[in-house]
This record gives sequence, C-alpha cells and structure tokens, in this order.
Amino acid sequence: MAALVATVLLLAAGAWAQVVSGCNPEMPRYTEWSASRHFPYQLDSVKQKELGDRLSGLSLGSSIQQVKAAAGVPDFVSDGSLQPNAVACMWLYVFEDQGPASDPRKKHAVVLGFSQQGALTAVESQKVNNVKAKPVDTSCEPYASPTAGAIAEILGAGKAYVAPEQRQAKVRAGYSHLSLGMGVDEVESLLGSPDSVNVTSHGHVGNVWIPGEPCKRQFIYILRQNSSNPIDPETAAIYLTFDRDKLFWAAPQNVEGLKTMGAPAQ
Repeated sequence: MAALVATVLLLAAGAWAQVVSGCNPEMPRYTEWSASRHFPYQLDSVKQKELGDRLSGLSLGSSIQQVKAAAGVPDFVSDGSLQPNAVACMWLYVFEDQGPASDPRKKHAVVLGFSQQGALTAVESQKVNNVKAKPVDTSCEPYASPTAGAIAEILGAGKAYVAPEQRQAKVRAGYSHLSLGMGVDEVESLLGSPDSVNVTSHGHVGNVWIPGEPCKRQFIYILRQNSSNPIDPETAAIYLTFDRDKLFWAAPQNVEGLKTMGAPAQ
C-alpha cells in the first residue's frame, strides 16, 4: 500500500511543473494557475474544511462530470500516462503553496486521478489531514504466503525444500481439475494458496492501477526446490498465469504426470 501511495504522490509532485497533453487542453496547468496567485497561497480554514468535506465525499468510479458537480473544478490539472489502464489525468486542488520554487512535496493539495475514460480512480491527500486517501486497486501487489518465508529459511540453511505430502497431494489433485478460464478464487479452492505470486504489468505507470483492471499474475506452487535460484531448472513447481483474473496458462515443471495447458501468450 505504501508503494502505491508513494507512486501517486510522486506523480503529483511532478504535476506542479508538467505541461504535456493528456487532460482537457482547456483546463489550466500549474504555470497558468500560479501566474494569477500571490504567494504564499493558503485557503482560509473555513474554505479548507468545505473543500475537504466535498473531496472526502467522492466515490471511486465517479465520472468527471459527477466529480465536478460535487467538488468543483480543480485549481489545475496534469497529465499521467496514456498507457492502457493507467492514471491518464490528475486534478489538483490546492490548500497551501509557498510558491513555484518551493519543494513540491511540501505543498498541501488533494490529487484526483482519472482514467482515459474519465472515471475517478484515486483520491490522494498530500498534507491535507481532513481528506482520507482512496487509493487505486491494490490487487496487483506481489504476494508471498507464510510458506514462502519457511521455504527461504530452509534454502538459506543449505537444505532442499520438499513440500509436505499432504500439500503435494492437494496441489496435484487440484491441478487435475483445472481448466483454462477459471478464476483466481476457483483455482485457490482447488490447489490452496500459492507460495508466491509474481506480478507483471501491462505497461502501466509504476504501481498505479485502475480498479477493475487486474494485472497479469502468476501463482507459484513449489513442490521441491534445491536452491535459492528462482529459475533453477531442477525446481519442481507449478506455474499458473492469470490475466483479468482468468487462468490462461498452466505450466508444471518437473512434475510427473501433469501436462501444460494453454500458452504463455494469449
């Protein structure tokens, strides 16, 4: 979660000087907004509370028109990325700013992120205490189960890891009932929780994801591992790859009796 917040705030920090082309070209940029302001700039306490309350009431998924009606127009806008499923446009509402030359990270503002389709995807607060963050979807964060730590500890001691017989039996039996197109929950109900999950982006900006657009994920079930090398060709494991939470590739490695399903590219 911290990585997601940091990424959005990093984008927000760059927004104070950025002039590109992703948002509505008629909306002001920071240079235009700052040219008409006297610094240091600060909203009075009453206006800060009113604006904070309006921004706090926003719901992810709202349209640009709904946001504008609820919170008013932003002070200025800045571009995100035109990559698929990334934050394409940011609206910034300024509460306090010491001036164009001041550190962007010390400015007080609320940043709203919108998709290319104009849906609100994130609400991030930078030093505005009465606005709670509503970060983008976190389903694409890497995951490591408790077994991952145990495996690493065994390998770190110079020993080979072998999954318990009950675990191996469940994974093997579950695999025999897999079919392409199954959802993540269905797969976990058959095989149990994976030992780890790799995350692959679709060209998004950092870890800024759009809700409802899960990333490509790979579940890893380790049956035997002799070294800490993550690509050890002697490792016996099952790799299950999902896109939009649907299984499209199942690849056993060194697991006798199990066949590959699907292909690495859709």
